[in-house]
Amino acid sequence: MDDAQSADPHALPAMRTVAGRRVRPIALGGAALSLRSDLLRETAVATIHAAIDGGVDLVDTARAYTTADEESHNERLIGEVLASRQDGSAVMVATKGGHFRAGPAEWKNDARPASLRADVERSLRALRRETIDLYFLHWPDDDVPFAESVGALGELRTEGKIRAVGVSNVDPVLFAAARAVTSVDAVQNPYSAANGGDDTLLRECERQGIPFMAYSPLQGWDAGKTSPRLLDIAARRRVSPQRLLLAWMLHRSPALLPISGAGRPETATDSAAAAQLALRPDELRTLDEVLYGHREPTE
Repeated sequence: MDDAQSADPHALPAMRTVAGRRVRPIALGGAALSLRSDLLRETAVATIHAAIDGGVDLVDTARAYTTADEESHNERLIGEVLASRQDGSAVMVATKGGHFRAGPAEWKNDARPASLRADVERSLRALRRETIDLYFLHWPDDDVPFAESVGALGELRTEGKIRAVGVSNVDPVLFAAARAVTSVDAVQNPYSAANGGDDTLLRECERQGIPFMAYSPLQGWDAGKTSPRLLDIAARRRVSPQRLLLAWMLHRSPALLPISGAGRPETATDSAAAAQLALRPDELRTLDEVLYGHREPTE
């Protein structure tokens, strides 16, 4: 048992509320399980199981997360695994549409209302669900008025096809525009421990009580260039640097919900354990200095 298990439980990272549901603060990102051509199906299945067994109860996928020759691969994979588990129906699933893989190295946007409706129907079949828990507009489409795309998702929520609406890859202006059309339940944008992200949007999500689901949370992190101070904390806490970085993100903002990808069961288990890693004030101060330094959030 590592030191995190014996830490003050009141200092543990808080649960997150996503579209009215309380979930653990680390999600599993499914992208690598389909986009990596070297990953065996057996390994991908074991990785999803490991994440859920480790406490993850929110899984993120997308229409675009697929192999070069098999449409909806990731959604089908996740749907099959969840259907095989007694607790599978309790796992919240977020998926995305309006963006798709058009070829081995080509992705395109199509966020027309009719296309989004078709994407939702496709996702429902692949995920083996009657309603999608959380559905994101994956990318704004320059050829379609943003309000039309977001409005279509609001209509699909009213019809019961989806329970909650999210917007992804947006800036504060588009976020405000989306909220002028319909209520928005979540944002999904890049945000990493190493590179940071859009702190203006993060703080606005905090003020509005809307989760900021952070994809690529470890992007830019280089094990060979990691600060000795960070490695020292990880060694003393007997956890991996990756787990420490995710835990720091959880302490940084109550709105942040990292989506941690994994290509091995061990990685999924390690990431899930970040939700149980309480960091002391002195550790947080050190990590703030190491990871953020002069890059203070903007308001």
